[in-house]
Amino acid sequence: MVIDGKQCAATSRREWVAATGAGFALFAAADLFGASEFWNKKDPSAWTSDEVLQLATRSPWAKTGRVLPKPGRDRGNLRPGVSEVGASGRSTNPRLGEVPVVPVAEVTVVWESAQPLLDALKSSFPSDFANHYVIGVSGLPTAEGGRKVNQESMVANLQARGKDSVDAGGFLPTREMVLFAFSKELLPLSAADKEVLFTLDTNQFSVKVRFDLKEMTYRGKLAV
Repeated sequence: MVIDGKQCAATSRREWVAATGAGFALFAAADLFGASEFWNKKDPSAWTSDEVLQLATRSPWAKTGRVLPKPGRDRGNLRPGVSEVGASGRSTNPRLGEVPVVPVAEVTVVWESAQPLLDALKSSFPSDFANHYVIGVSGLPTAEGGRKVNQESMVANLQARGKDSVDAGGFLPTREMVLFAFSKELLPLSAADKEVLFTLDTNQFSVKVRFDLKEMTYRGKLAV
């Protein structure tokens, strides 16, 4: 199920991240995640822009995942956003004796439906996403020539230890990311489940990210 033409956030996340880019440089230099857990110590109204950015990019609810090309596909054919590389993904002018460097694409995977993310970003979702975990993936690479990944080839699923995996029941492309919805009824989660694996497969690549449920505690409760 694809839901088109709906904006899920009050403001463009890309514009918001750009506006707080200076703050990102400040907090990136420090040991962020786990250093303060400000989300459990301060009221959301007191969170700074740097803290909100941290929550949305590097926190228990926001993970970085590597893009792994499918067998038989050249990693260089995937372009991670804007980079100083040629169409093949390799250095356009290697010096004599140098081995061309193939960049490793990375994406950010965010548990968007978690309450701290809702408090920080004021996001809203389509009614079809009610009673679903919503996970967003941003920074998806384009194929050689700038072509977007075929959305019909996307298959996302969640799996907790000892439980069957659940496929996304719907997805929603936005300007900043692709949102995937997973039924809470089909996959009830508790802190006792310890870990959840998110997997995204396309016709070109795959992404896998693990979330530690023990760390995803907000105001004394599991926040997913």
